[in-house]
This record gives sequence, structure tokens and C-alpha cells, in this order.
Amino acid sequence: MPRHKKIPRNKLGIPEYQMESLARALLPIVQKYLSSEQGKRDYAEWKANKDKKTNNEYENNSINEING
Repeated sequence: MPRHKKIPRNKLGIPEYQMESLARALLPIVQKYLSSEQGKRDYAEWKANKDKKTNNEYENNSINEING
């Protein structure tokens, strides 16, 4: 019985060659969107929300450490 070559997979179970193919197809689309005015606004909003969430998590962790 022939042995099958094991295909490297990521945590999602998707073969790496399929992930690379998808990334090659999506990258130009994402780059074009992020360079548009709407994309820039959306990115700035996402980043602000992310920073806010990170700061809140940091503050909560600091308070939990103080309260023990």
C-alpha cells in the first residue's frame, strides 16, 4: 500500500498551500481597500477600539493585582 505524503496543516485544519493561495488572492484586495478613504477610516476606528480594549484590560489586570 502506498504511503501518502502528509500535508502540513494549521490549527484550522486547512492545508498550508490553500492558506497561501487564499492569502495571495486576498492581499491585493485588502491593500486596495485599506488605501481607500473608507478603509482608512475603518482602520482608524478599529485601532481606536482595539487600543481602548487593551487599555481597559491592562487597568482591570492592575486593579486585580492590587486587590489580590
